Amino acid sequence: MPLFDPPRHDSAETIRKALVLGVNVKMITGDQLAIGKETGRRLGMGTNMYPSSALLGQSKDGSLESLPVDELIEKADGFAGVFPEHKYEIVKRLQEKKHIVGMTGDGVNDAPALKKADIGIAVDDATDAARSASDIVLTEPGLSVIISAVLTSRCIFQRMKNYTIYAVSITIRIVLGFMLIALIWKFDFAPFMVLIIAILNDGTIMTISKDRVKPSPLPDSWKLNEIFATGVVLGTYLALMTVVFFWAIHKTDFFSNKFGVRSIRDNEFELMSALYLQVSIVSQALIFVTRSRSWSFVERPGFLLVTAFLLAQLVATLIAVYANWEFARIKGIGWGWAGVIWLFSIVFYFPLDVFKFFIRFVLSGRAWDNLLQNKTAFTTKENYGKGEREAQWATAQRTLHGLQAPEPASHNLFNDKSSYRELSEIAEQAKRRAEIARLRELNTLKGHVESVVKLKGLDIDTINQNYTV
Repeated sequence: MPLFDPPRHDSAETIRKALVLGVNVKMITGDQLAIGKETGRRLGMGTNMYPSSALLGQSKDGSLESLPVDELIEKADGFAGVFPEHKYEIVKRLQEKKHIVGMTGDGVNDAPALKKADIGIAVDDATDAARSASDIVLTEPGLSVIISAVLTSRCIFQRMKNYTIYAVSITIRIVLGFMLIALIWKFDFAPFMVLIIAILNDGTIMTISKDRVKPSPLPDSWKLNEIFATGVVLGTYLALMTVVFFWAIHKTDFFSNKFGVRSIRDNEFELMSALYLQVSIVSQALIFVTRSRSWSFVERPGFLLVTAFLLAQLVATLIAVYANWEFARIKGIGWGWAGVIWLFSIVFYFPLDVFKFFIRFVLSGRAWDNLLQNKTAFTTKENYGKGEREAQWATAQRTLHGLQAPEPASHNLFNDKSSYRELSEIAEQAKRRAEIARLRELNTLKGHVESVVKLKGLDIDTINQNYTV
C-alpha cells in the first residue's frame, strides 16, 4: 500500500528564512534515514543526515569514525531512526557547545527534549504532555510564526542594547563633564537644571520602546565589552566637548568674534543657561547614534522618538532663551546664542558615528590582523602563514557533505572575541548545503522535463513549467 505524506506548503519557505537569519535547522525524526533525506531534500535543508547509531559511535561509515559525536551533531542536518533519549541527548550536546537550542514537537516522546531545550515549542495539534513541557504553544497550523517570533525578539533585544549603551554614555558624560568644570573653574552647575535635564531625557528615552529598529541579520548576544567601551568613549568625548565649549564661552570671546553675539563670559547666570542648552541638546541627540548600526542620519528613527526629541529640545531652548530663575541661577541668553549653541552641537555630533565604528572595528579582533598579520612580511605566523592558507584551501574544497575537520583546541568558535557572524558559521554552512540541495533538485527535475519534451517533439516554450524548488 503506497503512502504519501508531503511536508506543508510553507515549510520550505520557513526553513529558508530561518537559514537566512542564521538559525541552523536540524531534522530529528523517528522515520528511516531514506525518508529523512528525501524530506530534507524537498524542504531544501540539505541531506547531510545520519542514523541514530552514529550518535552512539556505532556507525558503519568509516568517514565518521574520526569525527567526535559533538561535532557530528553540530554539523549534521538531521538524524533518523531516533528514540526519545536521542532527542534529549542531541539538545543537551548542543547546549554544551554554547548554542541556544529551540525544539519543536507534538508527541509524548518529544516532551523530555522540549523541556530540556532553551525554547520548547509545541505545535498546534500537540499532545497535552508536549504542551505542558513547552515554553511556547502554537495555536495555528504551521511553523512560519516562529520566524516572526525570531524577528520580534531581535528587535526587542536591539532596543534594550541601544538603551544600555545610551545609559552608560550619558552617565559618564554628565558626571565627568560637570566634575571637570567644577574642578577646573570652580563652577557648580545648578542641581535644579540637572533635574530638568533628567526629566526631559527620561521623557524622550521612554519612546525607544516603540522605536523603528532593524533586527540583527544573524544571532546577537550581550557583548558587554563593546557596550561599556562604546559608552566610555562616547561619554568621555561628549564630556570633553562640553569642557571645551565652557572654556570658549567663559575664558575667550571666540563666539562673539565669529558670530557677532554679545559676550557672556562674566555673567554666571547666562553661562548657566548656555551650558544647560549645550548639555541638553547633545545628551538627547546621542540616542540617535546608539540606536543605529550604520550612520545615525541614514537609519530612520521612529516617529515617537523624533517627536519626543523635538518637543524636549524646544522646551530646553525656550528655557535657555527666556527663563529668568534666580533660584536656579539661570538667565535667558537670547536666540542668537541659542543658534550658536545648536550649530556647535551639530558640528560635534557627527564624529560620534566615527567613534562608534572605530570601537566596533577594534573590538572585532581584526584591527591588528589587518595591520600586521595580513601583511606577509610582518606576520608572526609560522612559515608566514603558509599552513593556514593551505588549510583554508582544503576546507573550501570539502563542500560535498558540508563537513569540516575538527578544529584545534586552541581555537574556540564561541570565545568573547568572536563576532556574531563567526558565531553563525555553522548555520552558514547549513545554508550552503541547503542551497546545493535545492539546485540539485532543480537541475534534476528540469533536466528530466526537458529530455521528455525533446523526446516527444514538443515546444518547451509553450508549456507551463512548474518545478519544485
